[in-house]
Amino acid sequence: MGSDLRRGLGRSMALCSVLAAGCYHGTDAFGDPAATDGTTGDDAGSDSGSGGIPEEVPAGPTGLRLLTPAQYQNSVLDVLGPVAAPAVGQWRSSLAAAQGGVAAAAVEDYEEAAHALAAEVFTNPALRTQVTGCEPASAAADDACITAVVETLGRRAWRRPLTEDEITRYASVATTTAGLLGGDPWIGIQHAVAGLLQSPHFLYRVELGTPVSDDDPFLVRLDAYELASRISYLVWNSTPDDALLDAAAAGELEQTAGISAQVERLFASPRARTGVIQLFVDMYDLDALLSLQKDPALLPAFTPTVGPALREELFRVIDDTVLAQRDYRRLFDTQQGYVNAELAQLYGIAGEFGPDFTPVTLPEPRGGVLTLAGFLAINSGEASTSPTKRGLTVRRVVMCQSIPPPPPDVEADLPEPGEGEPMTKRQMLEEHRTDPVCATCHNFTDPIGLALESYDALGGFRATDQGLAIDPSGDLDGTPFADAAALGTLLADNSATSDCVVRNLYRYASGHIEQPLEQPTIDELTTELVDNGHDLPAAIAALARSESFRFANLSPEDAP
Repeated sequence: MGSDLRRGLGRSMALCSVLAAGCYHGTDAFGDPAATDGTTGDDAGSDSGSGGIPEEVPAGPTGLRLLTPAQYQNSVLDVLGPVAAPAVGQWRSSLAAAQGGVAAAAVEDYEEAAHALAAEVFTNPALRTQVTGCEPASAAADDACITAVVETLGRRAWRRPLTEDEITRYASVATTTAGLLGGDPWIGIQHAVAGLLQSPHFLYRVELGTPVSDDDPFLVRLDAYELASRISYLVWNSTPDDALLDAAAAGELEQTAGISAQVERLFASPRARTGVIQLFVDMYDLDALLSLQKDPALLPAFTPTVGPALREELFRVIDDTVLAQRDYRRLFDTQQGYVNAELAQLYGIAGEFGPDFTPVTLPEPRGGVLTLAGFLAINSGEASTSPTKRGLTVRRVVMCQSIPPPPPDVEADLPEPGEGEPMTKRQMLEEHRTDPVCATCHNFTDPIGLALESYDALGGFRATDQGLAIDPSGDLDGTPFADAAALGTLLADNSATSDCVVRNLYRYASGHIEQPLEQPTIDELTTELVDNGHDLPAAIAALARSESFRFANLSPEDAP
């Protein structure tokens, strides 16, 4: 089965569209807002997907999208039930996974995980009955239970009904394997299901679409099952459930009313919390907190458990601001945090705390996501803060503004603490900001990063740096602020912040950097966000109804 997986992945990668370059971190993916030629697409609520072909669809490329580790784990749980699902894969970002391939080592990881998961289910009599709801009478390929398991689990795993040939193939795998291994039909089913989980049809989200007209092979429409998959991974970050697949089979997703009904149903589930938060995990690279490394000699508050705790706090703050208050702006000025005993000590919050997370009011001068220790720790070195990196993250990730890399001959490193006269980071960076070669970029990023200098490389508060008082004041594009909390208030009311979260949402949902043709859709979604009090779920629902979500424009080399 491993060689079959390798061949299948090779063929799948050959089918992939060439998507625009970029990633949610470390590159210029968050470029300047795309220019537009002034044209506009149809309204997001149109029903062009069910009947007439629109003259121009503001949609970009499409193709195959590899599951991220989180999507793999979520999908396995939805296919097989309560199993020890690993997070397998190498591309944490959904956008990066849309462009990345599979390394040879990853193929082995997928194979090993598939066999381990199938064995966990089908060697456990109670669990396999719960998952399948039947008992095979024999190891024959036409056994009703074997066929039912392949059909049912295959439909969930591959996010569409299997063809008759596919059912026959995997039923034959079950029969042949059972015959080779003693005749136990459950052993055969186990290997058939392991095969389903190794298939490119499971590992990739197939979003190839079908040409809407013989006259225009470049414009394609996602079919009902591809659309169901895209909707489910957008809201739940997982494979479609049976109800969504049933809606696709019944043709309900051909109308925007049917799409809206399904999106509303998915948002009514607590699982929407995980799906929406995953957007921010991608944007801010929050999974980096799971392997956070700091120098404990210089930052004694660091422990192996503090990174995951900081990640959980960020999840809870995002949940409260974006999903409970339903106002994206509150993410940047909220006074609420969530701490356990370890984080309470890091934040300097007095009281009795245990292992559970408790809502607290953040101590001054904190306020908003930029002052949460998790954000600060990710955007620092192992021992020292980095105002430039912090400012760069805000510009790129929060405001979607592009910053060119430094010239190749520029010395970017700052002096290490203890070298020469004590200086704050503000003083160290002054040389960069006065050098004409460096000034343009540093004047753009450093005022933001220097506002966060009151927090060390782990996010703990400090009043001094090298024994010298820290000045956290600055200006955001000409508007002065006193400290990091005041900076957060400015960002909350900045139109670039609202546009950027929509832009990030669009990239996350579509798997590519937007093209000029797609700018009208982003403008419409931003209007939807603002008109609904900055309610991000409203923008998500509008995106699912949009033509850009349901159609794609292929490049000539990718057309059938």
